[in-house]
Amino acid sequence: MNTIKSLLKHLHPSSTKHSRQMMDFLKRKIRASTEKAIKFEDWMFEALYNPFLGYYTSKNDILFNERDILKNAPINGDFITAPELTPIFAKTISKQIDQTLNYLGSKDIIEFGAGSGILAKNIIQEFMSIGINVNYKIIEISNSLISIQKQTLASFNNQVEWLSSLPNKFKGCVIANELLDAMPVSIFHYSENKNIMEKWVGLDQREEFIWINKPADDRLLNAMNKIIPLIGPNYTSEINFQSEAWVRTIPEWLEEGVVFIIDYGFPRYEYYHPQRITGTLMCHLNHMAYSDPFTAPGIQDITSHVDFSLIAESSIENGLNILGYTSLANFLINSGITNIINDLDRSDIKNHIKNIGAVQKLISETEMGELFKVIAIGKNFQEELMGFSNNDRSQKLLV
Repeated sequence: MNTIKSLLKHLHPSSTKHSRQMMDFLKRKIRASTEKAIKFEDWMFEALYNPFLGYYTSKNDILFNERDILKNAPINGDFITAPELTPIFAKTISKQIDQTLNYLGSKDIIEFGAGSGILAKNIIQEFMSIGINVNYKIIEISNSLISIQKQTLASFNNQVEWLSSLPNKFKGCVIANELLDAMPVSIFHYSENKNIMEKWVGLDQREEFIWINKPADDRLLNAMNKIIPLIGPNYTSEINFQSEAWVRTIPEWLEEGVVFIIDYGFPRYEYYHPQRITGTLMCHLNHMAYSDPFTAPGIQDITSHVDFSLIAESSIENGLNILGYTSLANFLINSGITNIINDLDRSDIKNHIKNIGAVQKLISETEMGELFKVIAIGKNFQEELMGFSNNDRSQKLLV
């Protein structure tokens, strides 16, 4: 905690001011509520997505310093995603995308939440290298990120389109890389007396944020039916109802195709492990991770792991098919990352060593390789996907 306090002391004054403004807004919202408290899900939504002050949607720099982004050196951000590590990530998943588009007879790709735009750029370039000009569409709610994406993708204006709403009867490939982990979550507490409570946020006498336990509503009670058998009393964790709702929309706009979701998380039986008694909620600021969301709202990222069983069940309930589920390492290896590494130009030794180190981070079980998972959700798609040809774990989602 002392490290966090030290970090906050050394923030730029504009960042400190921005966080204070976000706190003041949230406190006003709490005071104006009839309960004098709001659900954490609503608190997190405002902290991340408030149009003027939210972490993702305000006009402040979000993930990276723009100058560093355009140099492909995202050193000043709060975190680094897989596409920023190495272009080999995009080069590898492009093999899987190519198989998908070939089956569909399509050149259309949609990416939800495209971050810096570097994944889109690398995928477009990879397809151009084999003589294919894909039509790349981006759905992004952050105007500041759209600005960064347009700079990253300036050379591909004729191939990229930003959509302000969901498409209609889309046929193609869909990418959601680290999308679901940033959705607002509800937090529950299963008490010592085995009562199901929901975490709300209120204010103490000093006007500081505090947790308040309130009886669970019907939505939470219903969801807990599948969780209680896995946990013990005095247990706190999250449920991402927003991710479930997002999956429910897919059949409405996807006519034929595959949705690839890449994120960190677990099947339900691992997510709600009896020993994971405080959940997975984490905050990120200047490459530092901590668990208290009240620390710096508005300038910190807030995330939780993905319950891939919830995603699978919601998909099946809405007429979609689970085409595969595995670790990121398995997915990349199945998609040919080792062949790509072997074919790299080794004349630039320094760059080659950098790429090998990044790939090791992507496929190592102790780094991203096992923590991150990939799930493919299909509609009107029967082809077996190469990314899941070995070690498909789909059956573990429905245990």
